[in-house]
Amino acid sequence: MRRIHDSPLSGMEQVAIGWFVARMPQWVTPDRLTACGLLGAVIVCVGYVLGAASVHFLWLANLGLVIHWFGDSLDGSIARYRRIERPRYGFFLDQNMDVLGNLLISGGLALSPFVRSETAFFALFGYQSLAIYSLTRMVLDNTFRVTVLQLGPTEIRALLILMNLLILAFGAPVWTIAGVSLTWCDVTVGLFALGFLLAFLYLVIVNAKRMRDEDEKPR
Repeated sequence: MRRIHDSPLSGMEQVAIGWFVARMPQWVTPDRLTACGLLGAVIVCVGYVLGAASVHFLWLANLGLVIHWFGDSLDGSIARYRRIERPRYGFFLDQNMDVLGNLLISGGLALSPFVRSETAFFALFGYQSLAIYSLTRMVLDNTFRVTVLQLGPTEIRALLILMNLLILAFGAPVWTIAGVSLTWCDVTVGLFALGFLLAFLYLVIVNAKRMRDEDEKPR
């Protein structure tokens, strides 16, 4: 299977991953790294929920995002580096743990005082729509797109870390617009969610037309 990873951070990320996998002790296995990634998502969720008590718990959320990146990015990479891939099991476990991790992170955001629950789950809906698009393209083209429109999980984590740092620096004051309480985080996350959904619809329409034309050519 061919992998496409063409995000702005992919170059630096691949260098970091290569450095880590070459130095990882043998007891660090792909399954343990997958568990590490899920633990990171739990820490993110806890950090966001505790943000209601103190904004400084966002440092815990940022730590969780780094741990989540570490486990999620290295589990498959170390399996390929050691040539111990289990293609069906590894892919199945990784994709399903990604769904659970995404739910934990967005759930933490929804329970935080910084983002409305509707906004957080709208973002989850848009992001998972793109993930499903990527998986369907993989089945049809035998190509796994880690990134879609040059945006992938690493960029999303980096943006969340940046948002958390901005909250720590400037706060997240609540505005009331047409009787609805919002923060600048709601606006930012909501715009990204809308972008995810529009990108999903665009990619589905364009590729559905292309595949229809290709399927009808032999006729």
